[in-house]
Amino acid sequence: MRMKSIHLATLAVLLTAPAQAHHNSGTTYDLSASITIEGTVREFHLISPHARMYVTVVDANGESQEWLAEGANGGALRRRLGWAVDELKPGDRITITGAPSRDGSRRVEWRVIRRADGTQLGGGNGFPQEQQELLQRLEQQRRSQSSSGKK
Repeated sequence: MRMKSIHLATLAVLLTAPAQAHHNSGTTYDLSASITIEGTVREFHLISPHARMYVTVVDANGESQEWLAEGANGGALRRRLGWAVDELKPGDRITITGAPSRDGSRRVEWRVIRRADGTQLGGGNGFPQEQQELLQRLEQQRRSQSSSGKK
């Protein structure tokens, strides 16, 4: 049992280390705030240090605005979540929820992307949602093994 606790603690450290080693996005984005934009993907780049996309958003006056949305590292999205370079294509309708820029520019650090069909993508900077889900699955697995007497 002690060994399982050590493994879980080690996994937690490994999952959080990339976020701690990363530069602080709080200097560019207001991480305590949240905005949601809806628009059409113009470009998508699965690159480092951040995946980025350019989204055309139509404002309340019917005018088009170009937004930049940044997410996690492109390589990490490919390896950990299986994203492809064409995960989002020009013309895709999406809704992005994330942290707005501190300077008021049309930039957002995404937390969640929702496709027009309702499919939800994570991949936000630091993978907070994916990390939490993994830790919950591991805890459920641990409980299941404990209750069935497996070690």
